[in-house]
Amino acid sequence: MTRRYLAALLALLTVMVLLLADIWYVARGGGCCRLPVLMYHHFAQESPYGTIVSFDKFREQMTALRDAGYQAVTIPQIIDYVENETPLPEKPVLITMDDGYTSNLVNAAPVLEELGLRATVFVIGVNEGEEIYIHNGEPLSPPRFSYEEAAPWVEKGVIDVQSHTFDMHQVASYGYSCRDGMLAMDGETDEDYHRALLADLEQFSRRRAGRVSTDLIALAFPFGYYNRGLDDALLAEGIAVTFTIDERINRLTPHDGRCLRMMGRFNVTEDCSGEELVRRLNWSAGH
Repeated sequence: MTRRYLAALLALLTVMVLLLADIWYVARGGGCCRLPVLMYHHFAQESPYGTIVSFDKFREQMTALRDAGYQAVTIPQIIDYVENETPLPEKPVLITMDDGYTSNLVNAAPVLEELGLRATVFVIGVNEGEEIYIHNGEPLSPPRFSYEEAAPWVEKGVIDVQSHTFDMHQVASYGYSCRDGMLAMDGETDEDYHRALLADLEQFSRRRAGRVSTDLIALAFPFGYYNRGLDDALLAEGIAVTFTIDERINRLTPHDGRCLRMMGRFNVTEDCSGEELVRRLNWSAGH
């Protein structure tokens, strides 16, 4: 009986020591930070289906985040945390939007500014500022913004504009390419594949250069198609952070750049109330 008591006491003391050590380490800036990343697309007066979020619902969701103590951070901030241990807010959230719809600026940005929030938009470069889709001559619907239209919001720090590729946001079934997203085509040599990736990155960077004041540092994989080799190639070309559509929490660890690769995002739909969104983030982030 005594031996069991001593063993139990020793185990309890061990747990307490480890807990105190963990608290001390985190207090000194160590440990990791859980970061939820939200993914939106287009906004409209009414939502005909899930990925389009209505104006009223977006405001409800953003207001709920703010009232729950969440603070929107930028990609440079999360890089700074990982590289230099620069503190992030107690409850950080990264808000992202894919494709570069005009509604991101006209409808979403004013709500973000009003509530003290911010977002990153991943733009499809070939569609930026265009009215017609280059591959079929059809009107781009919903409409897409130009970098000049985004510039005032970028200058105010409400919006940043990053890459959703120049022209790899398509799948083979579309009929315009034999490639699915940024993945290699069947039978494509490593050399040809690498050349195609570099050409797309260069086209995006060239078109963006001098028209957006922030650095090009991040990319969201089209359709969530990715693999380690593709991600390594992007890192070698200076893309510091990459994003998937995998629904999972991210753990940022100081001095471990791997945590900035292939980050997960939670798709936010019209069906998600502000209360549900906060509850989901609280659970995933351990709050």
